[in-house]
Amino acid sequence: MLLHFAILFLAKFLDNALGTAKTILIQRGSCLLAGAALAVSNYIAYSITKSIVTTDGSAAILVVSVASGVGCCLAMALSKKLSRDRLFVNVIMSDNREAVQALRDFLAQHHITNVAADSYTLDWNTKTITVTAYAETRAESELINGYLSRCPQKFKRVVQK
Repeated sequence: MLLHFAILFLAKFLDNALGTAKTILIQRGSCLLAGAALAVSNYIAYSITKSIVTTDGSAAILVVSVASGVGCCLAMALSKKLSRDRLFVNVIMSDNREAVQALRDFLAQHHITNVAADSYTLDWNTKTITVTAYAETRAESELINGYLSRCPQKFKRVVQK
């Protein structure tokens, strides 16, 4: 019985990992690989369903449910590790002109490409600055995230992927 549950766990783990990989492959435009992942995933899912239907009790369902979550987490972690860095365009603004100037200086100090432009606050009476920062790597994105989270000033940030 324990061996049966271990096989069910591994099968569902693989099924869910393949299902998550299929979604990622579709988003990346890999049609053939996504189709292959889907075909294998469906075969495994139908085999698991057949096995669960013939098993008495809910232990098999619990094992398969836990394996689903573990498979999804692993597939997402692998995707994050294997994915290429993408360009993230950060449009950052604040009513506090000095805070935006300090942000712009921070970006320049860390060699993060950026463009500063004059803008106005919501009341249209106060001039401020809007910075567009082009984070080319995860490390640059994390630098921007860290700076904004540590800064006592309030910023409005829009990230375009």
